[in-house]
Amino acid sequence: MRPLLFFAFLFFLQFSAAQKTIYFIPGTGADGRLFERIHIEQYDTVWLEYLVPEKKENFSDYTDRMAEQIDTSEAYSIVGVSLGGMIATELAERLNPEEVIVIAGAKRASELPNHYHLFRYLPLHRVMGGRSMIWGTKLMQPLFEPMEKEQQEVFRDMISQKSPHFIKSAVRWMINWEREEYQADIYHIHGAKDHTLPIKNVEADYVIEDGGHMITYDRAKEISALLNEVIR
Repeated sequence: MRPLLFFAFLFFLQFSAAQKTIYFIPGTGADGRLFERIHIEQYDTVWLEYLVPEKKENFSDYTDRMAEQIDTSEAYSIVGVSLGGMIATELAERLNPEEVIVIAGAKRASELPNHYHLFRYLPLHRVMGGRSMIWGTKLMQPLFEPMEKEQQEVFRDMISQKSPHFIKSAVRWMINWEREEYQADIYHIHGAKDHTLPIKNVEADYVIEDGGHMITYDRAKEISALLNEVIR
């Protein structure tokens, strides 16, 4: 009986460890492929699907709808990248996650680049269509954030799959985001050479040297090690 009890105990430990889910929220132009190289040792992982925004939906209401994809009846943590980091920051206040990690994102409006705030008063984004934003991002992003050929192909395919309405809404949310206060225990990982959200504006807990905005994908081994250290 003792060997049976021992193996039953091991099974119980494994089952208990699985009762926690890590929810990943990708950036504006990304999807679950952003996390395909991330390895979490003990827990189940789920990446959230971006919903189609309702007409003129504000960021607060959209975040509430995104939260409906999270099973709060069991233990969970949230990891958000870029826009996903903003959503994770909002959810940290509304829900009760065990950990919240922001990667290459912002926890408050002042961590966004200055031109985001300028667009509040010079709202060029209002006259641009979502398709134009997608085209411009596909063209310009690799120039601001150098990528290997494989990464460029993945990035361009991910953003090509996005709804123009979602992209236009996401730009509006980022420009109009007003949060300055955030939960003190949010853990922030950022790249030292992130040109999309420059490190000079950011208070990060850990800085990836020579890392750009795509550190979740191209520095996945380091990010995985950090996540496994932070998530308990």
